Amino acid sequence: MTATHPFNSVEEATSFLSAAALDEGVRHLSYWYLQYRDGAPDQVIWVATYDPHYIMHYMSNFTPLSDPVINSVMDNKIVDWAEWFKVDHVAQAVDHIATRYEITKYGISMPLAAPGEDKIIFSVNTNSNDADWAKMRGQLVTRFRPFAHDFDARMRPLVVQTEKGNSVFKLQA
Repeated sequence: MTATHPFNSVEEATSFLSAAALDEGVRHLSYWYLQYRDGAPDQVIWVATYDPHYIMHYMSNFTPLSDPVINSVMDNKIVDWAEWFKVDHVAQAVDHIATRYEITKYGISMPLAAPGEDKIIFSVNTNSNDADWAKMRGQLVTRFRPFAHDFDARMRPLVVQTEKGNSVFKLQA
């Protein structure tokens, strides 16, 4: 899972994540880069192994800023999805749709350091069960944090491109 060179495109980054998820035996990997401009969210770069229909549904019906999982990660907390899905109605709505696209409740989202006000979130989604999940979630953080940092380093040239106006996704108010 070691990264070596910058990605040339979102498609290359997505293919890399897909191969890594398969190699590592997890369902999905996801990378968010939320850019801020003048103190307000401006653009989100989202590279993930999720079904593209799920990504479009999510971006059309939810906002990253209203998603409690994303908000908690933005506060520099590692989030256990299964815990949030138990207590938050927005998280439950996201989970309801996600299950249609084979995204389980067994996932973690972790913050990565970003420049300025920007926020970076890396997520891992896997198969598990309630009995094994508590042990597995800690192992996922340990196992995937170095990978997430390497992936982020390879994404930075694409982030710079979006800063120049070549947006992957544009947040709508």
